[in-house]
Amino acid sequence: MLTRTRRTVIATSAALALFATPLAAFADPAGEATPTTEASPEASATTPATQATASANQTTSAPAPAIGADRGASDIVTLDLYNLTDVHGHIEMQKDRKSRKVVEAGLPAMNCYLKRATATNPNSSFTLLGDNIGASPYTSGALKDNPTIEALNTMHPLGSTMGNHELDMGQAVFKQRVDGSNPSEFVQTNFPYLAANVEGMGTWGAGTPYLGEYKLWTSPSGVTVAFIGAIAEDVPYKLSPGTTQGLTFKDPIAKINTLAKQLKQDGTAQIVIAMLDDDVKNNYPKMGPDVDGLMGGDTHVPYEFDHVDSAVELTSQNPLLAGVASGSYTDNLGLIQISYDTATGKVVKADTKLIPAATVYECGEDPQTKAVVTRAQQASAVAGAQVVARGYTESFHRGIFEAPDGSIEKGGNRGIESTLGNLAADAMRETIRTPDGNPVDIGMINAGGLRADLEPGSDGTITYKQSYDVMPFSNELGYVTIKGSDVKDALEEQWKTNLNSQNSRPLLKLGLSKNVQYTYDPSKPYGERITSLLVNGAPIDMNKNYTVGSVTFLLAGGDTFPALTRGTKTVLGNLDRDKFNEYLGAHNGIKAATLKQAIGVTLPSDPVAPEQEFTVPLRGLSFSEGPGKTQNVKVSFGSVAVNASVNNSLREEHASDEASIITTDGAGQATLKASLPMSMCAAKPEGGVLTLPVTVETDFGTVVPEASGLTVQVTCPVAAQQPGAAAKKAKGVAGKKLARTGSEAALVALAALGMGGLGLVMRRKFA
Repeated sequence: MLTRTRRTVIATSAALALFATPLAAFADPAGEATPTTEASPEASATTPATQATASANQTTSAPAPAIGADRGASDIVTLDLYNLTDVHGHIEMQKDRKSRKVVEAGLPAMNCYLKRATATNPNSSFTLLGDNIGASPYTSGALKDNPTIEALNTMHPLGSTMGNHELDMGQAVFKQRVDGSNPSEFVQTNFPYLAANVEGMGTWGAGTPYLGEYKLWTSPSGVTVAFIGAIAEDVPYKLSPGTTQGLTFKDPIAKINTLAKQLKQDGTAQIVIAMLDDDVKNNYPKMGPDVDGLMGGDTHVPYEFDHVDSAVELTSQNPLLAGVASGSYTDNLGLIQISYDTATGKVVKADTKLIPAATVYECGEDPQTKAVVTRAQQASAVAGAQVVARGYTESFHRGIFEAPDGSIEKGGNRGIESTLGNLAADAMRETIRTPDGNPVDIGMINAGGLRADLEPGSDGTITYKQSYDVMPFSNELGYVTIKGSDVKDALEEQWKTNLNSQNSRPLLKLGLSKNVQYTYDPSKPYGERITSLLVNGAPIDMNKNYTVGSVTFLLAGGDTFPALTRGTKTVLGNLDRDKFNEYLGAHNGIKAATLKQAIGVTLPSDPVAPEQEFTVPLRGLSFSEGPGKTQNVKVSFGSVAVNASVNNSLREEHASDEASIITTDGAGQATLKASLPMSMCAAKPEGGVLTLPVTVETDFGTVVPEASGLTVQVTCPVAAQQPGAAAKKAKGVAGKKLARTGSEAALVALAALGMGGLGLVMRRKFA
């Protein structure tokens, strides 16, 4: 365990590293020439200040003479509209640890690619879709994300949608980044932020809005494009309560469609692009006929939809609508390529592309942007290299899924249980203490609070930088005292409703300390899915008070978990990352979990008859990464056990909607077919309903113990026989000659008379 003195030394070293390099180093050197290869009108802007003071709704520059005015043969202009979303301070190139393939190009490579693309086609633009900063890796996050802003400034984006993470440090800091009013702390953006559906942010300077509605860009060909910025309505639910006070978030779809129609009708724009910080797939069908392209983000899921060559086709009011989301960080560069007929004034073709990081990186790295990254790496390196734990041989992962195109979205699946989430929750439970010195009853963490996998170095060490990347928010820790029923309700709230208005993901899985186990039934309606809940191996007492330790963001109801706000909250003041490091150091070499804590089980709702076949769907049997992928599952109904193999496919056709499987039911799926023998009813010869306990085991142990209280009911007949006994008795009776009673003799006589009558009738009929 790290001593108090050692933690103080680490914190002091970090502070010295941050302040040793003057912030002025992250401002563009005076007089530094803009690269001549930059063809965008934005590149000619002299200073960030002059860029920022320009109205967000004004054309960037006077249009150049139209290319193709004298072409004669063709009136088609091709516009290449490049975009990035959810950069989150990922300014550096990253390679996969195993394959060594480039999975994040980094901003220097992105700028190189954009400059080359613009040189090839001057009718090219670049925009950002929000969440440029916040939840950032150590290199940028430790320096208040100033390196990211400066690096983006070198790329001269036309504008950026405001994302929810732009407000992580509050409205005041966001405004300082835009208006440059605090240069000693924050680098000023040289591009406008857009959010047409947000009201209340105000203006600065000579009436420039902090959030513009749209950005006009007149391409060198003379075609004018309007980029409308908007953000999902659920932002207040994603941030700490109070962060968005004074702001009103309107319906973004209605605003975009209304504004697009207006801009085209009054001749302001010939092409309209919606820059919506929200899920592309869910919003694509909602776009009006005047929207020609949709750029999206927030979910970290890469999408590309068009009517040219997309694998998945969606319907929309505009039959040529193209939609794209680059994913997250710098794993792809998004492109909407529009062919516009200047003679008819119509879009004739719209295509989307995702340019992978490896392709982008082949361009090389822009020197100006690279210099920004290098300075940031040097400034943050000293404190980041401090070792906080040793002896680790296994990684701890977040959830993943596989997109329809086969690509793996690393860490992007927040709808399933993860080894990192459970590790962080264990740390919460052990390090958060009540006034009596005891640990809290339950540790809990939101999936979105973990922003990188924890992967130790080859020497088994974990550094301060690595833990920072996992927990970059610097949240305070605390606990809340709530009833057992509230804990259950919080688990019910993992499933989300009102997608796109309050939530952008169908499920946000909570990481839980290992003393908590529960089962859920995904087939049941919202609010009724938790079917069992154990704490320390015993069913939770719905009326008893429990202490739940977590970050203050979650305890305040963040990520739409209002059940956690019902009790008394105590804030301790410790930072999540500091206590996480303390836990890692105290448990050197612990292994990633293999035994799941949350299992989906759908049992028959009605009693089954003996020897009647029924099915039991199972979900969430495996972790998506790490050693905890079970291959087999055994379900026991009393003394009868049934086995099945497990499907560990991570292919997800509906990554961010309510029809998803992997993101709402979990990885590791199986469907058992079972029937219970008549012999089980021997224990209930009087007949009626027999209740059998249900348990579930994987390769790693029991995941649903008998204490969970799950059962299957069997309808038993009266005086139940052993299978086949009734048939044997009937055969014996048929072969035995019985004494004829008076009643039996009468029946025989009646039968004889009947046969005689039948014979008479037959003779008459065929005479």
